[in-house]
Amino acid sequence: MKKLILTLILPLCFYQAFSQARQENFQLILKDDWKMQSAVTDVSPADKISKENFDTQSWYKVSVPTTLIAGLLANKVYDFDPFMGRNLQKLKDARLDKPWWFRREFTLPTSENGKNVILRLHGINYKANVWLNGVKIADSTKVKGPFRIIQLDVTGHINYTRKNVLALEIVRPFTPNKAKGDLAIDYADWIPYPPDYNGGIVNNVEIKTYDKVGVQYPLVTTRFDLPSLSIAHLTVDAQVTNYTNAVQDAVIKGHINSNIAFEQKVHLLPKESKSVTFTPENFKQLNIQNPRVWWPWQYGKPELNRIELSAVVGNKVSNTLSENFGIREMDSRLLDNESREFMVNGKPILLRGAAWSPDIFQRRSAERQEQEVKLVRDMNMNIIRSEGKMEDDNFYDLCDQYGMLVMTGWMCCGVWQHPEHWDAAERKVAMASDSSVMYWLRNKASLMVWLNGSDMPPTDTSVERDYLKIEKTLKWPNPVIATANETRSKVSGYSGVKMAGPYEWVPPIYWETDSTHKFGGAWSFATEISPGPSIPPYESLIKFIPKDSLSTTSPAWLYHCGTGSFGTTKVFDKALTERYGESTSLKNYVAKAQAQNYEAHRAMMEAYGLKKYQTATGVVQWMLSNPWPGIIWHTYDYYLYPAGTYFGMKKSMEPLHVMYSYKSNEVGIINSYLKKFSGLQIKASVYNIDGTVKYTKTVPAAIDADASKMFLTLPPIAGLSSTYFVRLQLSDNKGDVQSINWYWLSQRAEVLNWKKSNWYTTPESVYADYSALQQIPKTGLKLSHNQETTSGDSTTHTVTITNTGKSVAFFVHLRALKGKDGDDILPVIFSDNYISLAPGEKRVLTCSYSNKDAVNTTPYFLTSAWNLDTAKSSGDQQGGFEAGLPDK
Repeated sequence: MKKLILTLILPLCFYQAFSQARQENFQLILKDDWKMQSAVTDVSPADKISKENFDTQSWYKVSVPTTLIAGLLANKVYDFDPFMGRNLQKLKDARLDKPWWFRREFTLPTSENGKNVILRLHGINYKANVWLNGVKIADSTKVKGPFRIIQLDVTGHINYTRKNVLALEIVRPFTPNKAKGDLAIDYADWIPYPPDYNGGIVNNVEIKTYDKVGVQYPLVTTRFDLPSLSIAHLTVDAQVTNYTNAVQDAVIKGHINSNIAFEQKVHLLPKESKSVTFTPENFKQLNIQNPRVWWPWQYGKPELNRIELSAVVGNKVSNTLSENFGIREMDSRLLDNESREFMVNGKPILLRGAAWSPDIFQRRSAERQEQEVKLVRDMNMNIIRSEGKMEDDNFYDLCDQYGMLVMTGWMCCGVWQHPEHWDAAERKVAMASDSSVMYWLRNKASLMVWLNGSDMPPTDTSVERDYLKIEKTLKWPNPVIATANETRSKVSGYSGVKMAGPYEWVPPIYWETDSTHKFGGAWSFATEISPGPSIPPYESLIKFIPKDSLSTTSPAWLYHCGTGSFGTTKVFDKALTERYGESTSLKNYVAKAQAQNYEAHRAMMEAYGLKKYQTATGVVQWMLSNPWPGIIWHTYDYYLYPAGTYFGMKKSMEPLHVMYSYKSNEVGIINSYLKKFSGLQIKASVYNIDGTVKYTKTVPAAIDADASKMFLTLPPIAGLSSTYFVRLQLSDNKGDVQSINWYWLSQRAEVLNWKKSNWYTTPESVYADYSALQQIPKTGLKLSHNQETTSGDSTTHTVTITNTGKSVAFFVHLRALKGKDGDDILPVIFSDNYISLAPGEKRVLTCSYSNKDAVNTTPYFLTSAWNLDTAKSSGDQQGGFEAGLPDK
């Protein structure tokens, strides 16, 4: 088996992101100026297509990465928006099932003549015949698999006096059913499949040169003498390759942060590739005193260090590469057979995050990636799960820089999940893919855990064993588990995680009352879980649902749900009607949906925070975002609009958080800081629907580092209205408010029918009654725009909202528009939103955005509340008001 692994490993390459890796040898990333055309449309022979002076006037100009449909959309081939209604179905084209050509011309400087030239393909989906200057250099039996990094020596085919022509004849993935087909990108029940199945080039293509010997695949592994972090014992690994047909002796030189140097000689046979290791035992300088340690962002600073490696042959440097790495140690342990706890640098960490989804057409933007990572951090999450949807280097570099942990691994539900059906060729693709990803991601500071399966361990135990051998050989430095669910692997034992649902609407009390440990309650590590739909704001809905289809039962609406069991919002809709009352219009429905989204998602994350290190070790919301405009499973929508779900999530995970238990009627604190707090004060107030105070109590509190604790129980209160409010406030020892949290509660308790639970939901027998929220006495608001500050390309506004009436102002929503009648500025970061205000209460909110996203307009702050009296509301010229619970 060891021989097989090395055979698969040797052809691979490690792509260094331009932003993070300095290459002193020649490197050409073939990004722009590609031409794309169907082999059905242009039937010219391959040897002519791949030569200079071939006519491509009728071909489409594209940039790589691109899929077939992404390329056609970029060339405006379609005269409709594929996201509107069911227009995606119009993209079907018989040519997508046939080969497509991707052609690129390039030149190499004569200074590279005499060096070894390597073509590196990262992300061919699914297979390709590769031609260079009229010669086929590799066929589709060797070049296939979107997660492989394939290295081809093209030294003998390069021209230095004229243009070179690279032509890839690509065939999209074939997925006839879930169990058989190609090991490509799969979506399961997220979305309708794009008709090209993401066929094309989904990562980088590059040319690199080496002077005889090359060094690649750097890895810096950390070992601390825990619990002390005062000394970091570093091991450095790299792969060294002799690209010539002669024996070569080389010196591999390394530097860390420019001040720590080490080197060793290596003897290489012709075409040999071997691993070189520098250990702290043999190189004492790799025992670093007082290191700059990488932490997840809430635990400390995500400090990055720099490693540089060079291969020197004779007195000439063949190549030098440098990249960032983190001095950090990831580990995990089973607390029992059902709960796995993860540690960073010896500290246990409650992982709370969401599942990443790439664009449906695999379009990538460095700007958007950073926008999304900022939104994840703003919600106070600390981990992103990428289920078999690998991103690019820029994404992982952003996670490194922002201190965002990453969980990734192979995907569910399709061919990847059924190795028992693979033939020898598919198995080879799987193992080469595993090798590629290990080399590619092993040195990323943010990578925390790898999953060899998703919805179950690999069904063929020999496949899991082979994965594990590769991962051990390539020194993957982080935990590996067999599956994202609770199934026990016959090879590696209990996973200590679960995916027992729900994926559909459940009420807030669900999360604390799953006492049987059978479902999705706050126990173990839930790798994917969700209270179902997240209804986008009306302003987003009209961008992808035709106005004549704005109904929760229209075909267009249902098409933008999930598929299979998740093709409707009927469970969510029934709960909304039973709990909040009949909706009088779609706008009325959408407004109430934000409240239901908020309370459900807040309760999920709060329950896991409350039970951390007791029964719960982590939770991943399914999902973070949608790959296209969708109505289910997101924290912010495709247009980056943060609505009810987003702010419920953000509230629940604030680092020092006061919360209410739906199960016990208690009030407590969740502390996510690595420091204890004393001298705290909790104030709990209960309001009737008319705004009268029915109860108030203030208690002192202290809490340990990274802990949760309850401090008071709300007593029975006489004379409560059918719907009432609980306002919680947490102040520190200086009297500064750290957390304000509002709950709307019902005298009618919700009852779950646990016996009728299935894998995606637990139905309710009795619903809460929040219908009185539609008749809250109206109140006025005052909006004051206090301050505007600009830093670089970013502007921050400070806005004060005051409740001037005698009723609770419920679910106050602040929007920042591009002028009075403009669209929302997106993306945007609000310090808080969808807030409630007691009579006379004043709250100060901040709003930040990039100036270019405001398109040089003066922002207009539009404020709403469910019970807003616009006639009694006032603001300055930069603010206005509207009803938050419209009737029409």
